[in-house]
Amino acid sequence: MIDTAELFAQATCQIEDLHGIAVEGQEVDLPKEASRALVVVLATGLRRVSALVEHIERSLGNER
Repeated sequence: MIDTAELFAQATCQIEDLHGIAVEGQEVDLPKEASRALVVVLATGLRRVSALVEHIERSLGNER
């Protein structure tokens, strides 16, 4: 079983990755297709972070 600190570390890594994607999406001359691709990656990553947060909550005995 992974401890809570490790789960938070995983969340941090995932959130940092999503931050980079969001910054990339702010590029002024970014082609629309690139923006579409980035938003798919961003949405997928946010779902993963959400699932990880739920995992952390369960490991702490908290349920949504």
